[in-house]
Amino acid sequence: MIQNIFLDAGGVILNEEKFENNSAEIIVQIIKQYNSNYSIENYWKDIEEAVYRFIPKVYDYVLYKNIIDVEKFKISKMEYKNKIGKVNDNFELTDRIEDFLVKYSKYYKIGILGQYGKDFKEFLSNKKLLKYFTYTEIQDDYKITKPDPRYYEEILKKCNCKAAESIMVGDRIDKDIIPAKMVGMKTIRIRTGIHKDQEPRTPEEMAEITVNKLEEIKIEQIKKME
Repeated sequence: MIQNIFLDAGGVILNEEKFENNSAEIIVQIIKQYNSNYSIENYWKDIEEAVYRFIPKVYDYVLYKNIIDVEKFKISKMEYKNKIGKVNDNFELTDRIEDFLVKYSKYYKIGILGQYGKDFKEFLSNKKLLKYFTYTEIQDDYKITKPDPRYYEEILKKCNCKAAESIMVGDRIDKDIIPAKMVGMKTIRIRTGIHKDQEPRTPEEMAEITVNKLEEIKIEQIKKME
């Protein structure tokens, strides 16, 4: 029987569209220092390629692909981190996430399984949403992270949850669905963000449920997974 639902922070709880667009603008500006002909169209093609190839760090991939030199890449990566930190200082919730939490917290224990830290947790608290979460583990509590399946195992252990009784809801096949299935969790994938067109390479990589929006998830579907 399903007891727990773990939500990915980015793409499920948080709307990352602004972050993605800011990243695009900044990275194009950086690459133009080395290739004046590089355009926003080139960037989105590179992102599509990175997603298709299941690259874990898509922004690093785009930078390195177009800069090549390792030292210049390191400098460019630091420049990107500094600039994105200045413009990406506000979190934004995904549509209907509060409705989801209010509804599903009545039937299941809700947890966080994502790569955000204490500022994210404070944001949820300020929005009066943290009360709907039974498990509030954040990335700051761990030395390892996605897509390492041990990250999932450690969170499940710390929350005293059984994998077979838990669902992972995420937007990426490579960092959410695959490692969750490796440890025995059930999975729901939401097609959203830059990874919305990522496709499983084998049947084993398919989520049990795939939807386009959070509100498309139905309790009846979850009960069938038990």
